[in-house]
Amino acid sequence: MSECKEVKTDELIERKDNTDEKPAFHFERMVHRGVAMFKCEIDDIERMDTREDDIWVCSFSRSGTTMTQEMTYLVQTLDFQTARTVYLDDRFPYLELNDDRFPFYRGVKYIDQMKSPRMIKSHLHHFLLPIQLQKGKGRIIYIARNPKDIATSFFRLIQWMGGFNRIGYTFDNFVDTFVNGTGHNCPWPRHVLEFWERRNDKNVLFLKYEEVVHVSIGNKMHRGVVECLPSSSYIVLTYP
Repeated sequence: MSECKEVKTDELIERKDNTDEKPAFHFERMVHRGVAMFKCEIDDIERMDTREDDIWVCSFSRSGTTMTQEMTYLVQTLDFQTARTVYLDDRFPYLELNDDRFPFYRGVKYIDQMKSPRMIKSHLHHFLLPIQLQKGKGRIIYIARNPKDIATSFFRLIQWMGGFNRIGYTFDNFVDTFVNGTGHNCPWPRHVLEFWERRNDKNVLFLKYEEVVHVSIGNKMHRGVVECLPSSSYIVLTYP
């Protein structure tokens, strides 16, 4: 299990209780190889050393990433106490964010120092992930979702965050960028297809949000997660 620092600050608790409060989530942005994203250590990410027992949860934003992370963490560790008390981004760090304003966005250096098996989250396109991971060194669990639901959820998040520093940002503005491929992490079709085309690779598990949340189908998806995780942590489960 990865070593975690428990994060339970008054600020986080207050923010959780008051959903109307807008957090100061204004991150610098950049465009790299045609993709709009948060400014990050993209060169270090490309050269990053991955491990065979790494567990990467990858997705386009608002596709059910948090659900997949928590499901993966609990299947891997069965540690419900830590899941209840330690902030998810501390247990399952977000690769592309490195921001000193937040105690859990520590970037590549922190992830390099984590104990195995590491659990890592990323919204990057497949072709922007570490080269070693692209070549199969590490496990990838990808979750996809209906783009109409993504668009609605993503826009609401942008509103809550302050519209990426844009004044008068509307849903029409967002849909335009989502469709024409200039929005954050877009184009969505390319993002999904890059992982879909690798769904039969031995280190890739491709999930669909709508199937995971469906009770009967979801049981089969959970079995898939178990089988995707490092063999030393396999948990024998019985499904109806």
